[in-house]
Amino acid sequence: MRIGVDLDDVTAVCAVPFLRTFAAEFGLQLPAEDVGWHTLRDITAVSGEDKDRFRIRLYDGPFFAQLEVYGDAPNVLERMAGAGHELFYITARAEKQRYVTETWLREKGLMDHAKAVHLRPRRDFDPSNPPGRYDASSSARYKVRLADELGLEAFCEDDEVIGRALAESGIHVWLFDQPWNRDLAHANIERVVGWGDVARALALSSGDGPLR
Repeated sequence: MRIGVDLDDVTAVCAVPFLRTFAAEFGLQLPAEDVGWHTLRDITAVSGEDKDRFRIRLYDGPFFAQLEVYGDAPNVLERMAGAGHELFYITARAEKQRYVTETWLREKGLMDHAKAVHLRPRRDFDPSNPPGRYDASSSARYKVRLADELGLEAFCEDDEVIGRALAESGIHVWLFDQPWNRDLAHANIERVVGWGDVARALALSSGDGPLR
């Protein structure tokens, strides 16, 4: 099976460290639980322009290099590749983040499991969208296009807009359960709570250590 694998909040823990850094920057108190991208959307004390400037500044620094990997991802991705599945890392990060992204994948022991790493080229960004603003719709178009070009049969994703677009295009989506995607349902979507669920869905042989 040819499978697309998202990075942020599927392979790398991203939303929580982003929000913690954001809250520290602007002196905000975060909710006690279920912190995520929906939390950023609901914060009205900071303007959209300031959020965009913060995102640009953070992403241009060492942020992506410092992210933690979800604990079971290396084990399961290795087993997926070992079972003959063809994996493609596909992220909405900009192409300019390739060096830090590929370095992180190597350091976490993930690079060798994939056929390729795809980052979003400049042409796939909507020029009408403010710089630094996350645009799920154009990210969805980019991933659906790549899925078609690569002949993908399945995709590991967390974003609600992207997950829906992939599912509607006929791709089986393993939707990694997050607070911001709880309302999404589709016949082609299988909600998973972690990499262990993906391993079980693919009937992979047992690896070392427990799977969550």
